[in-house]
Amino acid sequence: MTELFTTWLTSTDRIDHAVTDEQFYDNRPEPEAVCGAVITLATMETLPGPHCARCAAFLAARESLRDLDQRLNVHRHRRPGWLGRLLHRDTPTPAVPTPPALGRHGRSQTPVDAVSSPAAAPTGFCSPDGGQ
Repeated sequence: MTELFTTWLTSTDRIDHAVTDEQFYDNRPEPEAVCGAVITLATMETLPGPHCARCAAFLAARESLRDLDQRLNVHRHRRPGWLGRLLHRDTPTPAVPTPPALGRHGRSQTPVDAVSSPAAAPTGFCSPDGGQ
């Protein structure tokens, strides 16, 4: 990730805002802070004030972003190749969902819990009292 160089500058409303070096150089009398506020700089004798909450949140969020190479790494979810699986048999391979197993004649097998459900009862089912 490209480095963002910021400086905390006190505005005339006595709040410190984070301003990038480029913004400070390009718009010297009234730079735009990273929170989006256009500030008027206070004199150098002004004591520092509290940090702007929006600037601090922006810098914290930017710091927590992953690097570009981590975001674009296409191989991080790839399953190991056959040679890697052969050489590292003791390490578990991540579970990959597979299609349901096919029974005879290419039909799906019914799940075990579906056999006991009333919806899966065969058509010739007899009731316990003997009627059909």
